[in-house]
Amino acid sequence: MDAPRRMQMNTILRFLFSAVGLLVASSLVSGIHHGPFVDLLIVAVLLGALNATVGQVLRFLALVPVACSFGCFNLVINGLIFWWAGSLSRLLGLQFSVDGFWPAFWGALISSAVAGILGWIFLPKDRKKGRPGPGSKRDDDGPRPIKIVNP
Repeated sequence: MDAPRRMQMNTILRFLFSAVGLLVASSLVSGIHHGPFVDLLIVAVLLGALNATVGQVLRFLALVPVACSFGCFNLVINGLIFWWAGSLSRLLGLQFSVDGFWPAFWGALISSAVAGILGWIFLPKDRKKGRPGPGSKRDDDGPRPIKIVNP
């Protein structure tokens, strides 16, 4: 598969994993309500857009609290964006709602963990980055030269 097509497939799979994460979060956290799976897919796209735009602005504005909390304040920002996505989806007529900050906080944590685990399991890893590890194949398949460190 060529690189642009693989990139498109990975993006579609990431949105699908995010929708599954939303489904798991709504079943585990009281205060998060959902409708059909298609609405969850649309909310996943909405969450991605909000994280790419508003999330980056909030992370820049909250740089000092994020640094002082060693990054833990990012969880609060993720919860706020999740809560806002629930409000926006209700305004758009989607059947997804979040009742408050704490359900949004736990929902963001659970859905991102589920989506991350699914991505880790099912998405291919790019093996061409960095140096090859021990025992990995090289392009020329020839023997590796022996390096003498201290002659």
